[in-house]
Amino acid sequence: MSDWEKDIAELRTDVKHMLQSQETMQQEIKNLQKFSAMGAGGLKALVIIGIVLGIIAKWMGLFD
Repeated sequence: MSDWEKDIAELRTDVKHMLQSQETMQQEIKNLQKFSAMGAGGLKALVIIGIVLGIIAKWMGLFD
């Protein structure tokens, strides 16, 4: 095998590793986006629950 054939084989291996790394990074980004969206939804739910509980507590306070 000549030097240039070895270089080409090395480059192919490097490209394969780079593509695998890129796929892994894209998957991690998708996971982060999913978790951040779930976190934002959870915060909104907590705020709504807090508002409802506050209204109920205030309403109960009016009758005391």
